[in-house]
Amino acid sequence: MSESPSNETDILETPVSLVSDTIGERLQAVRKKNGLSQRELARRAEITNSTLSMIEQSKVSPSIASLEKILRALPMTLQEFFSDSLELSPPVFRASDFVKVIKDGTTNEIMPLLEAKRDGVYLARQTYAAGARISSEWMLRKGFMGGIVVSGGLRLKLDGIAYNLGPGEGFHFSLHRSHAFVNPTKDDCVVICVSFSERRGG
Repeated sequence: MSESPSNETDILETPVSLVSDTIGERLQAVRKKNGLSQRELARRAEITNSTLSMIEQSKVSPSIASLEKILRALPMTLQEFFSDSLELSPPVFRASDFVKVIKDGTTNEIMPLLEAKRDGVYLARQTYAAGARISSEWMLRKGFMGGIVVSGGLRLKLDGIAYNLGPGEGFHFSLHRSHAFVNPTKDDCVVICVSFSERRGG
């Protein structure tokens, strides 16, 4: 079944007065940043997949109206699209990019999840030294936390109930619940943890 989207006759009319290959590359980067396939963005913008492909490959220059129509499907304004401050997050984090926080015998190597577009969302590698203890008082926020023990042993005390976790076992709970983590062993415990939190009243 052939695609028959509405009115694409303006694709080459009133071309955007910028280098077309810059527009195509930028559009492709923004689309991928938003996790959309070429076909899905074309569907949302009501243009053909082939037209979007030609724009991204800089084979045609979109008109202002056509570009606005595509950006509305993201959604994004022309000003945001052409802004020099538009940051396209790198898909990988090197060891030096992680934020390291050491507290109460626990080392947190934090990777912010920028694509979530919200503060307080992160993925972290936590290393609990022998005897380390972290309580709910360390995180006066609301949200949730989940994690998987990679190595060693971890004790979670949640609302007064203790749970012992070993490698390959995990946890998930709301941060408003009284909780504490303890490494009761003589070896380090490594946990991969994901968290979303926000300030109370936010």
